[in-house]
Amino acid sequence: MKKTDEIFDDFSLQSEDINIHEENITEIELERIKKLTLSKINLKKSTKKKFIIPLAASFILLLSFAVVFAQGGMSEIYYRLFGENIKYVNDMGTVIDKSSTSNGVTFNVANMVGDENSFYIIFEVIKENGENFAEKGNVEFENLSLDFGGSGGYTWYMAEDEDPGDNKATFMLVGNTERKTAGRKLTLKASNLTEYTIEDPETYFDAYNFLKENEDYQNQVLVENKNRESMFIPIDPQAPEEEKEKAEYVNDIIPEEILPYNNADIYQEDNTGDKTGMIVDNLGFAEGNLCIRILREDFGNSSLGDLYFENKNDADDRKYSVYSISEEYKDKQYDYFIFDIKNMEELENYDFVYNTLNKNDTIMGNWEVTFKADYKNATRTFNVNKKVEIEGKSYLVRELKISPISLTVKLNNDIIDNLKSRGHNFNGAVSVVMKDGTAIEMSSWGTSTNPLTSTLNMIFQKPVDVDNIKSVVISGIEVTINK
Repeated sequence: MKKTDEIFDDFSLQSEDINIHEENITEIELERIKKLTLSKINLKKSTKKKFIIPLAASFILLLSFAVVFAQGGMSEIYYRLFGENIKYVNDMGTVIDKSSTSNGVTFNVANMVGDENSFYIIFEVIKENGENFAEKGNVEFENLSLDFGGSGGYTWYMAEDEDPGDNKATFMLVGNTERKTAGRKLTLKASNLTEYTIEDPETYFDAYNFLKENEDYQNQVLVENKNRESMFIPIDPQAPEEEKEKAEYVNDIIPEEILPYNNADIYQEDNTGDKTGMIVDNLGFAEGNLCIRILREDFGNSSLGDLYFENKNDADDRKYSVYSISEEYKDKQYDYFIFDIKNMEELENYDFVYNTLNKNDTIMGNWEVTFKADYKNATRTFNVNKKVEIEGKSYLVRELKISPISLTVKLNNDIIDNLKSRGHNFNGAVSVVMKDGTAIEMSSWGTSTNPLTSTLNMIFQKPVDVDNIKSVVISGIEVTINK
């Protein structure tokens, strides 16, 4: 079974209360947003997603975009992402250039861009002996943490190396905090880095054609998931309602019945070198979802990396597992993946894609850099104090915070509505309208809630000129920004 922190490893959480659970969001939705971003700026998705949950919990930090404020000007990655719109954030970046060295490796915090609560940090790892990082490599840390002295969340990614022959790897960390970030001191810590190369197989397992040619696998007799009860997240009757709802949500995903153990090697990738190829033990539909079981062989220095189904006509449409289980059967270890694919008609539109991670080298060390978020805070605050109804629930819009890169809406919840139902649905409730009548496209949004207040955080797809924003519309209520 996945550990609780692994189940929620695509949630970056923050709130004013102490709950470590938030509004339901699937890994599928989050991975789709990440994929859209990574395809634009050539970032490598970290195989070890790292988040901090210092106070807890109902903020969803969605990766939206990355910004790089390089010494002497903006870097090429920034221009590719925002084009001429970078002019709206020229004053929102700062060069940091502070470092720590351990065991022949320098960890350098290069630069930072942000507004009042959101920030983007670029950091580098440099081999002092001049050795290069692998051309198709990936660098992971055993631990990486950012101390920002409050509640909030973050995620980090490795950028595509523009010069594979050099001795530097570049990373981006994207974060959001409840408290004001600009002007505060932050500490970034890391320990023990490992280099991996990511390799695609020469041929992929054709899941659809296998099931089409072997109809018996479409109608298998399922077996009881005997470990189901041990997989449940305990629900404390005294826990806050938000926490209980999230535990119930996850517990509902755990299947009662699973595919039988097959042990017939449906598919086995040819061994390459000292690497054992992937072995598919079983494939089929169970409880209305496509499921696949993979035998976890002794890969030595290799392991499975990404595993998903990709739409044949839209590479941005990827279906990652909504849940996975680690199993043991007859002294063998398996991983059981559940995908939100309902039937053969839907599966026909998707290819099964995966890769492997091949460990190259590990460098032991500890690095710590303390620096000041010394950038210009371009956030403007607008007091609103207007009542609004969103999805049948009443709120008081207290204030808006807006900058060239993001919008934050702070609300007071209606106490009676909140007693009736703790859930909140803000999907599509907010839009930002420019003076020419166009609406700003959002890359992502997240919510932070407690019994008394709600906060909506939205990131713009590209930086905007705040002076050209006409208004913010919240469920029909228009707040004028510029006349």
